[in-house]
Amino acid sequence: MGRAVSLLSLLLVALWSTPAAQARDPDALRIACASNFYPTLTRLAALFNEAHPGLTLDLISGASGQLYQQIRHGAPYHLFLSADAGYPAALHRDHHSGAPRIYALGRLALWDPRGLGLNGDRPRTVAIANPATAPYGRAAEAVIGRYRDQQPALRWRTVIAANVSQATQLVDGGNADLGLVALSLIQDRRGEYRPVPGDWHRPLVQQGVVVDTGNRRAEAFMAFLLSERAGRRIRADGYALPGGGGALAR
Repeated sequence: MGRAVSLLSLLLVALWSTPAAQARDPDALRIACASNFYPTLTRLAALFNEAHPGLTLDLISGASGQLYQQIRHGAPYHLFLSADAGYPAALHRDHHSGAPRIYALGRLALWDPRGLGLNGDRPRTVAIANPATAPYGRAAEAVIGRYRDQQPALRWRTVIAANVSQATQLVDGGNADLGLVALSLIQDRRGEYRPVPGDWHRPLVQQGVVVDTGNRRAEAFMAFLLSERAGRRIRADGYALPGGGGALAR
């Protein structure tokens, strides 16, 4: 285990020592977010820049668990937007990050872009995010169990992607028949989809933390993220908010 951790640390150091990483604006506000939220974050960043035109926002996406490990090993992110509550809580508890804040409630959907249906007598490949590192993958795993309980004849083979965005890409490219993915990523895409009942998996309570505590720019973006204006954008993209209101409760 110690050797594995050491190798991971070296890999992360190498990653942040590459020319591409060094070429980034050193004064940028670096925001790491779960891949399901990345399209929404790009829209929110544009809105935020209207009031902060001189600030560069460096947006990095990936599976929440992978981003969490990168932060633990020194990746210089200022803000972390996870797809769950567990990783932010761990950073707050063990690494003195800011207090976690709920910025969205995620929703899972079964995406069937080719209209193949759930016919039990035909095999189907179902793309999901990696349950080991992605909260949406863990939720999808639970949902597959529920579908199989209801329809024992289902012949599904699971295809694991690194994160929920890549799971969506597998379906889009024809490398999987169906996807159990974030509603936010497919509600405007081609084909059919059905939102998954919320009680079929643990709630996707998406929380964020200011990693670089005391950083005024990071605090300002967090305040904006929890504002009514940002809340309208988040809801439009397929998320729910605590209490169903336009602004997030603190």
